Amino acid sequence: MRLLPDPKIVRRIAGNPRAAENSAGGLGQGAEMAFGVLVFFLIGLVIDYFAGTTPLFMIVMTVFSCVGNFVKMWFGYDTQMKRLEAERAETRRVQPPSQAES
Repeated sequence: MRLLPDPKIVRRIAGNPRAAENSAGGLGQGAEMAFGVLVFFLIGLVIDYFAGTTPLFMIVMTVFSCVGNFVKMWFGYDTQMKRLEAERAETRRVQPPSQAES
């Protein structure tokens, strides 16, 4: 059983700041989504307990949280892709024509 990461992978990620940024961002987003769904589920549970409508608000709040997470991820992805497209267009515009052809 391995408890430590492979040193080759660690060196590769350390040499590439975008890889480290992407892996840390993905892990953070996953934890944020899971925590958000749990919090909204618990809020629904409390509302159901006091209102006496046992599964109704648990389901509604969980679905609300999942839809909200999806929308947030969609807009974040769209913003990141637009930024990367603008960077690529700027790089292409700055390069001399002889390098752009090859």
